[in-house]
Amino acid sequence: MRILGADVRELTATGGAGTIVALDPTGAVAAAAPVEGLTALAREVSRLSGGDPFLLAVDTAVVAPSSPDKPRRVDRWLHRRLAVKLASARGGAAAPVGGSDLLAALATAGQPCVPYPDRDRRRSGLAEIHPEPVAKALLWELSAAAAAAHLPDRESLFRALGPSPYRRRHLPRAGWAERWAAVETAAGLLGGVAGFDLRPVREALGRAVTEDAVERAASLLDAILLAGTALRYLDEPERCVFAGDRETGYVVLPADALVRRIARNEGTRPSERAPLFPRASLQQRLAGRAVIRPLELVGIPGRAQQIEAVFEAPPLYEFDNCDEMLWWKHCRHLDGPEVPADGLREIVVRLQGDGRESGGPLRLTRSRHKTLSFRFEPPSAWRAKVPPRDGKTYPFHVQRAVYEVE
Repeated sequence: MRILGADVRELTATGGAGTIVALDPTGAVAAAAPVEGLTALAREVSRLSGGDPFLLAVDTAVVAPSSPDKPRRVDRWLHRRLAVKLASARGGAAAPVGGSDLLAALATAGQPCVPYPDRDRRRSGLAEIHPEPVAKALLWELSAAAAAAHLPDRESLFRALGPSPYRRRHLPRAGWAERWAAVETAAGLLGGVAGFDLRPVREALGRAVTEDAVERAASLLDAILLAGTALRYLDEPERCVFAGDRETGYVVLPADALVRRIARNEGTRPSERAPLFPRASLQQRLAGRAVIRPLELVGIPGRAQQIEAVFEAPPLYEFDNCDEMLWWKHCRHLDGPEVPADGLREIVVRLQGDGRESGGPLRLTRSRHKTLSFRFEPPSAWRAKVPPRDGKTYPFHVQRAVYEVE
């Protein structure tokens, strides 16, 4: 799958200027081109994708329109919890392109795609990613606070951290030198993050002798941030977060355990799901994702039966080691199918360390608490790998789950 990033914030239905970049498999910028208008953008997507499926990251509302008068739920979350306010068209300015405009232009150019990333890399898609929260999250990764779990109120530190504005729309009265310095500072701060190739930005700044050239360098910086985040989301989903939902609006941004904790249950609206009981509903929710089989040879009428779900593609979760049990409220879904929690009695998992499976399978058995939680079973097997209450975050793959169904 080809990974593309396009700064389209200034594009309109009739024109405007932006930048598109394509990454190679290592994350380096393989190609970059300016675009003017939707037709040019669709043409460049066709050229850079070369007929392969692609993921195009764009900095505009993809699945739902956004406006200053009626911001989306995920926009309010970004502003309230991350202290990031996305720019919108104001006061008679031409409306920026939206997801429907992009999808229509790409379909017309023979590049139909879905309005969200396809994790299976089979279908071309768009990914809504914005440079402001991406830059904030990357600066947080580089900060001393990210690794200092003992610091008080780290969420406030994250909210306070962020790069200075560097786009022309944010600095309308600044001159060439001030804008050049702002872009150079942002590129210098973010240049230490692995997976984000900012060399082309520094090269563009070396040739930027006009205000328009500086703005093109800033647009290139934004496009690279979008593309780099899209590549990380596909290759390392545990280092990103998908906030919001596909129906009312979403954003993708880099995330460590703190950012994922902030994002959990924020910017999303609980979906209406069918109850897990009876057995048919479990089969429907895990169809094509797990093999469902009974654990008992004979079912006894009036008594709940135990059903085992063996996942074909093990879901990836993580938990905060803050107690002697795994509490579902301190557990976050990262990748793969979600594990239904209704009726869940036991799960068999493998801890993940340094990007690889670590050791043999471990069991988690449902506790008697009303809040969904699991005992580490047996405790000795877990404690050999997870020190008690160390406050760290541990990712794990769910291999099997046992349910009680009617």
